[in-house]
Amino acid sequence: MFSRHEAYIPVRQGRILIASLIVGSLAMIAVIGRYYLRQRDATEAASAQQLTAIVEVKVSQIANWRRERLGAGRVLRTTLAGRIARRVLSSRVASPADQTALLELLQTLQEVFLYTGAALVDRDGNVRIQSSGSQADPSRLREFAAAAAQADDVVLTDLYLDARAGRPMMALTAPIPGLGAFILEIDPARFLYPYVRSWPVPSASAETLLVRREGDEVVYLNELRHAPKVPLVSRRTIRDLGLPPETLFESRGPFRVVDYRGVPTMDIVRRVPESPWYLAAKIDVSEVDAPVRFLGWQLALIVGLIGATNVAGVGLVWRDQQVRLHQQQEALLRAVADDTPAYLWMSFGTGANYILNKPLTKFVGHGPRGEAWLADIHPEDAERVGVHFHECLAHRREFVDEFRLRRFDGEYRWVVDRALPRLSPKGDFLGYAGAILDVTERRDAEERLREANAALAAELAERTRNEQEIHSLSARLLSAQEEERSRVARELHDDLSQQIAALSIAMGNLKIHVPPQESEVRDQSDRIQQRLVQLAESVRRISHQLHPAVLEHAGLVSALRAYCDEFAALTDIGVALRAESSFDHLPPFLALSLYRIVQEALQNVAKHAQVKDAQVVLEYVDGMLCLTIADHGVGMEMHPEQPPAGLGLISIKERARLLNGIVAIQSKPNEGTTITVKVSRAGSKTAGAT
Repeated sequence: MFSRHEAYIPVRQGRILIASLIVGSLAMIAVIGRYYLRQRDATEAASAQQLTAIVEVKVSQIANWRRERLGAGRVLRTTLAGRIARRVLSSRVASPADQTALLELLQTLQEVFLYTGAALVDRDGNVRIQSSGSQADPSRLREFAAAAAQADDVVLTDLYLDARAGRPMMALTAPIPGLGAFILEIDPARFLYPYVRSWPVPSASAETLLVRREGDEVVYLNELRHAPKVPLVSRRTIRDLGLPPETLFESRGPFRVVDYRGVPTMDIVRRVPESPWYLAAKIDVSEVDAPVRFLGWQLALIVGLIGATNVAGVGLVWRDQQVRLHQQQEALLRAVADDTPAYLWMSFGTGANYILNKPLTKFVGHGPRGEAWLADIHPEDAERVGVHFHECLAHRREFVDEFRLRRFDGEYRWVVDRALPRLSPKGDFLGYAGAILDVTERRDAEERLREANAALAAELAERTRNEQEIHSLSARLLSAQEEERSRVARELHDDLSQQIAALSIAMGNLKIHVPPQESEVRDQSDRIQQRLVQLAESVRRISHQLHPAVLEHAGLVSALRAYCDEFAALTDIGVALRAESSFDHLPPFLALSLYRIVQEALQNVAKHAQVKDAQVVLEYVDGMLCLTIADHGVGMEMHPEQPPAGLGLISIKERARLLNGIVAIQSKPNEGTTITVKVSRAGSKTAGAT
């Protein structure tokens, strides 16, 4: 028989076994549950890392593209093209050479950098020069011109919906201060949207959204993958997303929201630097959790079928998950590197490269060469680049250089290579991660621009010399004309006037000896003497018009007053003269030039204005000597693109130019004409030296 103690042993062993099984099962369930939760967290963390990597790469690409556009605009406004644009905008009529040169530059920019259109507008938005193919809306051009007038630097506008093209557009505005701006039209479908649409790994729901915030709304700037609509039209209120605005736009994420389809998604949002844009990378939560749910079913099946081997199964699954996660991360990095249009490479800490992405491998025609990577560089650049790279490698600092790299077909292309140090979590140096950019076309374009600038500079110098010669010749001609007028005036006054006076006296003496009964002879003598007096007055007036002696003896104001009185007597047109100073200090050449300008202007009034009065004002305004001749006559139609046709106006402009002054002519039909001549004090002091 068994003892009580011996009988209790199986029970106790059974309880212990049951307890062991229960405890083991609970422990296995707890371990599996904990493992499941860790795998879910790890999977979501991996997805978040993937989203973060993708959005940051895309944000960097978009930011670099924006900086390149702004840099191109700054280069445009600081080159000779900017100076030609200032000359075109500051003149009423641009020279054909300037128009041709600037149009060729705009066409070159449009073709080389793939702009949709290019134009030069004045500050009112009027197009002065426009490249072929440009279809910019005039109202948009005026809006951009107004914004450029307030900006000190190049501006890359926000996306807007072009009413003519029916698609989103952008514009690069390079202001010409105080005058206008270059406006270059950009189609985002060529440059911006490819960055946004690309996704480096296969996904059924992943999507990148470019958005901006407008008050309480989020505006979608690109097409939606799952609900195609016109960009800039689709929008949602922020409260519909279920998150506060500061969490949505300022948090590093990830966070979960309900997207435009009403589906829960995992989102990462980053601000695009120096822009009003945000870039959101998102993926459906169901797609993120799909591998974990599948894993849960696998674990449940393993628990139900192989309870005794659950620990080993969990270990194997854990290891398998880690391997898969590691492989997915490597595949993600490789896919991102291979899908980007840039040429990417990585190196060991020794400097030998070990990874070239697909675009770079295709470019050079082979894979990594380790320490022999310098063999692909042009012999003239290889030694310099090698010294520079090893110097940066020794100091663990950024490497940036420009050199010629051999392509697979043997052609050497100019590239810019930039590499940053890679560091481990502990701070150990692992090597470099670099990117190579082909800049051959840019250098060729810069060379063509330099050649064009040199040719334009030579042509400008030649034209400047010609203008200076014409300026000097005009001054000499006017000076010779005044000298000849003075000589003729003296001859008339000193010779002819004296002879007429002598004849008049002789006729008076002759009349004394005529008998009173010869009344007809005496009457004839009186008429001859009157005609001699009239002839003397005509000679005096002509002499005065040729060279006003009162200008030398009494000053400009007295000479103008005498001329205005004489003009009124001859034409029955009253002239009101107002002078706010004596102006006796003016140099002779300046005083004579202003006197001639008044003569020409009043002669035009007599010929064309059809009025009975006119005004002449001589004053100082803001430190400038200002002469104004105005009437309220019939006026005329002014055409800014056509120079004045009358010789009088041409003479006025030429005399003002020789004084280093400016002429403004304002006239409208039936509203009269006003001619304003302004000469600076400095110009008035040196006017006679030309």
